[in-house]
Amino acid sequence: MASRLGLDEYIICTNNCNLRFLEALAMNGFAVKSRIEDCEKPRHKKIILELFDGREVTSQCRFEDEVKQSIRIINIYIGFARKNKAWEKLGVIEGKPEE
Repeated sequence: MASRLGLDEYIICTNNCNLRFLEALAMNGFAVKSRIEDCEKPRHKKIILELFDGREVTSQCRFEDEVKQSIRIINIYIGFARKNKAWEKLGVIEGKPEE
């Protein structure tokens, strides 16, 4: 499993992130669960994404139709990762030191 220090290089946003960033985390196998929460503004919602190491990443408050579409995409990626046991195979590849 990837070390937390190496993973922090890739998870550069944890709060108020754009929807595509959350989708990318799911696509790369980092997400294990997702949920939608209401925002203060009417008809606006946000996504809370739980990562394989227990951390949570939250999206910006966006119009509910955008969030519904994004959560579909995220859940498809989570399903692929679960089916392929992606969390067991995650790792951060270290580059060669420069000489």
